[in-house]
Amino acid sequence: MRLATSLVLSLGLVSGACFPNNARHRTVAKIAEGGVTIAGIVLLSGVGSPADCMSELPGVPNRDCESRSSLLGNIGLGLILTGLVGFIVTVSTAPDDTTTTPSSMPPLGPVQPTPTTTPPAPSLPPSASPPAT
Repeated sequence: MRLATSLVLSLGLVSGACFPNNARHRTVAKIAEGGVTIAGIVLLSGVGSPADCMSELPGVPNRDCESRSSLLGNIGLGLILTGLVGFIVTVSTAPDDTTTTPSSMPPLGPVQPTPTTTPPAPSLPPSASPPAT
């Protein structure tokens, strides 16, 4: 079981860097690296701290429990960092998108000013004109 797990994880981590032009292999690598990161988080959530170790005699530390919890905590942290670094490497080695989407707007030509016409002022009828003095 350990051999199969280590084989799957190592192939997943390595395939992103070995096949940067293969989208399928990058996807497998991203999934494997996400799984490694999640495994590290799950491991750290289940491991107690060395302070949680109870000894049979008060005042005497339980060294076996403390060393086991420290070791499992370090392994969990290592899994998280490995998954994150592997994901960053996989994403950064992917080729850039060079496809451009066509614009829906027509190309702009020289801008012509629109002529503005002012309406003529309405003339007053002769009876409404003011008297001349």
